[in-house]
Amino acid sequence: MPDPLAADLRDPAVLAALEALGAGRIDVLDEVGSTNEQLTAAVARQARGAAPARPWTDLSLLLTGHQSAGRGRLDRVWTTEPGTALTFSVLLRPAGAGGRPLPTQYFPWLTLLMAAAVVEALAGVAGAGARIKWPNDVLVDGRKVAGLLAGLVLDPHRAPAVVLGTGINVSQEELPVATATSVRRATGRDVARAAVLEAVLAAFVPRYRQFCADPAAATGPGGPLRRLVEDRMETLGRSVRAELPGGAEPVTGTAVGLGAHGGLLLRDDAGAEHEVTAGDVVHLRPAGPGKA
Repeated sequence: MPDPLAADLRDPAVLAALEALGAGRIDVLDEVGSTNEQLTAAVARQARGAAPARPWTDLSLLLTGHQSAGRGRLDRVWTTEPGTALTFSVLLRPAGAGGRPLPTQYFPWLTLLMAAAVVEALAGVAGAGARIKWPNDVLVDGRKVAGLLAGLVLDPHRAPAVVLGTGINVSQEELPVATATSVRRATGRDVARAAVLEAVLAAFVPRYRQFCADPAAATGPGGPLRRLVEDRMETLGRSVRAELPGGAEPVTGTAVGLGAHGGLLLRDDAGAEHEVTAGDVVHLRPAGPGKA
């Protein structure tokens, strides 16, 4: 009988390492349609008054050996061969001093911080030169190796929470589209999913704590987390086209920076500046000299 699809993620040493990093409840499933949908539903049941034996607290994790019906932004379907990708969702309840919930307008930074953690992890465990494509993709050599998707979970009794899902192509040989890659294909290395998971959370958790302590200082002009993200971003300095939701006219220009709450700042050919807070960004040509 073959090993369960998530046997590597259930290793006691792996679970102990995640707990040492500050993870709350950890659930590991062999297969699930969508970790984001599953975790969101579980947290919503808890919000309605269900009292699970192990509550879903800040930094709780749902991991799966195979996500069979994952979706990305704009409701795009993404599927991979069982056991080849690392897919997990984390519950975030961002709060500052005294447990005061953070303003939700800062929440887009959470996706960018997780993307930066993926970049750092892939560099550390696989030597991959990954970069962030705004707002929620990670690229290696211009091809997508990871995607992230965040959603709010409303609670009538407390501040909204965030379910942040991450999918990383680890050992695939074949990808559904030519614009995607995997750690194995990009680097020629076989890397354990558990090692990637530990490295991602080791990079993310301390930055998350720093963010919660003072999001305005951490992500404002010159802030350490803003610099962290900008230094790892492929989009900045490039000519891009932003496809906006709702059928709005696309905006084309040069990506010149990030807004106060993580939006992408574009400068068009007339010199006017636009802030894109939602949409799909297409990289039109490489960055100029000295640009990331």
